[in-house]
Amino acid sequence: MKALTTSLFLAALTLAHAQQGNRKDHHSMASVVPANLIPAAPVLNPKEALKTFQLAPGFSIEPFAVEPLVEKPIALDFDPAGRAWVVEMIGYMMDLDGKDEKVPQGRIVVLEDTNNDGKADKRTVFLEKVLLPRAVAIYPDGILYLDDHDLLWIKRDGLKPVGQPKVAAPKFIEAGNVEHKVNGLVRNLDNWHYNAKSGKRVRRDGDKWLVESTPFRGQWGIAQDNYGRLYHNNNSTFLFGDFLAPNLLAGNPGVNLKVSDASQLGPNNTYPSRVTPGVNRAYIQKSNGYTTDTIDPKTFKLLMTTASAGPTVYRGTNFPKEWNGRGFTPESVVNLIKAIQIDESSTKLAGSHPLGKSEFLTSTDERFRPVNLYNAPDGSLMVLDMYHGIIQDRFFMTSYLREQYASRQLDGPATGHGRIWRIKASAGKLEKIANFETAPTADLVKQLAHPNGWHRDIAQRELVNRKDLSAVPLLIKLTGIDEYPLGQIHALWTLEGLGQLNSLAIAQTLKARDPKVAVSALWASTKLPAAELKNASAAILAFAPKTDEQKIYLARSLGPIGTAEAFSRLQSLLQDNAKNTLLKAAAFAGLDHHETAFKSHIEGKFKDQAFVAWLTQGAATAGKAAVSGSGLRGEHLASFERGKALYSGAAACFGCHGASGEGVPNLGPPLDESEYVTDSPERLVKILLHGLTGPITVAGIEYKPTADMPGLMQNPTMKDGDIADIATYIRHEWSNKAGLVPADSVTKLRKDTASRTGSPYRAEDFK
Repeated sequence: MKALTTSLFLAALTLAHAQQGNRKDHHSMASVVPANLIPAAPVLNPKEALKTFQLAPGFSIEPFAVEPLVEKPIALDFDPAGRAWVVEMIGYMMDLDGKDEKVPQGRIVVLEDTNNDGKADKRTVFLEKVLLPRAVAIYPDGILYLDDHDLLWIKRDGLKPVGQPKVAAPKFIEAGNVEHKVNGLVRNLDNWHYNAKSGKRVRRDGDKWLVESTPFRGQWGIAQDNYGRLYHNNNSTFLFGDFLAPNLLAGNPGVNLKVSDASQLGPNNTYPSRVTPGVNRAYIQKSNGYTTDTIDPKTFKLLMTTASAGPTVYRGTNFPKEWNGRGFTPESVVNLIKAIQIDESSTKLAGSHPLGKSEFLTSTDERFRPVNLYNAPDGSLMVLDMYHGIIQDRFFMTSYLREQYASRQLDGPATGHGRIWRIKASAGKLEKIANFETAPTADLVKQLAHPNGWHRDIAQRELVNRKDLSAVPLLIKLTGIDEYPLGQIHALWTLEGLGQLNSLAIAQTLKARDPKVAVSALWASTKLPAAELKNASAAILAFAPKTDEQKIYLARSLGPIGTAEAFSRLQSLLQDNAKNTLLKAAAFAGLDHHETAFKSHIEGKFKDQAFVAWLTQGAATAGKAAVSGSGLRGEHLASFERGKALYSGAAACFGCHGASGEGVPNLGPPLDESEYVTDSPERLVKILLHGLTGPITVAGIEYKPTADMPGLMQNPTMKDGDIADIATYIRHEWSNKAGLVPADSVTKLRKDTASRTGSPYRAEDFK
């Protein structure tokens, strides 16, 4: 079973202030780094801080904005005029006890470079007294933003708010502490906003906000590449990449395909430029009696990332050509930025470290806290640096880390600092920042083909926001110009955002020279209204895929056509690619509401019994909305509802298991259709009580969580009834249909297994 997330356990501990991360089974917290090797950590002014940076050859770093112009920046969005709307998380860890964390102190401010010298010189406070704000997205008439509790919308008149914020989507944020809540509002190629630590996406529809389910992604920060694929991470993994477009495999929700289209990109080794004692569990060392080392026993530097933060994929024009498409991820605890080479082979992504055992950027300043990265309008890379001594939230802080912070006075000052740095290639040209707010529509269409990804994104965004249909003929024309493949792709999705995507645009892009354009055309075809899909069907049926990627997208696009010819073509694709699990999943997703018709079409001609079983199950659930807790009555239903509230509320189990029990890479295996959940209730309760250490095999797939699942037996606030309710909930949610777990069974097993004293189980303990 996938460990009931670390946050579930840690967030509820009621040990002494700021020591809630202590574990009873971690008896030795002796410091590993010799005291004489640990430098002081004074507050450095920006000029002094610049001297602490070590940057990859050929690059330079300079301030874009520093205090007092900016304070504790953690996220931003650029408007079409090139102004940076910055989220300031004032209130985060004001001292070692998290004092006043629930007092609204955050701000959203606008920074401008009015004299075009590459540095912000004007600050406008747009919104004040926001509780721990975490993301922002700019629209011409307002801003969408996330605070600690809600997804909010407030209208604007220029740089002034109008009226009061309103909840854009109720219950968009369900639970979690400050480190485990929804963040990020990246507006992707497909015109949807995607988030980290979330299984939801959001899109504007007039005065309403549409919310849909999407695979649960990441922990802090989210990014896109040129083709609309998403990139995310968690604290112990630098980067994950999605092979396919978002929701391409989303079809009938009643069938759990158990197919993942994301993978880790590259190893997680870190190479800081200074010793790193200020890591929360740096005491986990063989020298302290543990089985592994967190810190290199020779260099006293962190071995593997423990605080990966907001990533980006470089899509600008300032860096050398070979850097385009590389990923960058900050590590905020050990003060560095990792560069990741992203390579594509067939339908898979892989990663490596292009700088070997060196980092793109390191600092010897322990207060340098890079938490998010962005492509800038001029083609440079923006680094948001909280410049704050304390980076670990109180819910997870151990006694060890508390002492580390206090010993170097990292617990102060609480406010007054923050930096945004700009990294540029020394020999690269910076783009002139144009004002897209006032650009004519025809010029915006031309910008869709610009080599700088920021220009393309903002041009698409502005065209969609304007709803100027005079752009449509120009966009249709651009879809047919092979010299600008990225322009063709953006033209497609601009048409989609305007509600004007049509069969001509699909037909033209299916003929494009660049294979990626046809991939996007097939993806976009799944968004066509019924009449236009009928008109486009001939072009889709005539398309001859040249790459494995194109085959997957073609499989996804054939099902919605729903004709015998389309079914025959899909059958051939499935038979010719019998071992391609992504293609089969895409084909099934496209057959949503056509399961019965396709099953009849292939009767006796198709031997893949697993796929036929999907069709059978899909036909039985097609058109039926899943009802959480369906069929339960009395105490079983009451326990289920209490457990549901704990799962997505105070316990925040979804943080490592996903909102739909689908699992989160590197954090824990799925709960949905897990034998560890639905089989023996005694085994499940034992694991909930004492935790679990990977690796573990669930439904035939091996999972290797990077951290142990902590046992709830050590949490004095989690009573036997609570544990029973959580067990009852996950045993009858999603595809699971197992029985009630009574509280007295937890009480008995707690007593019977008390001798384990916090030692987690292993899979072999249950064989």
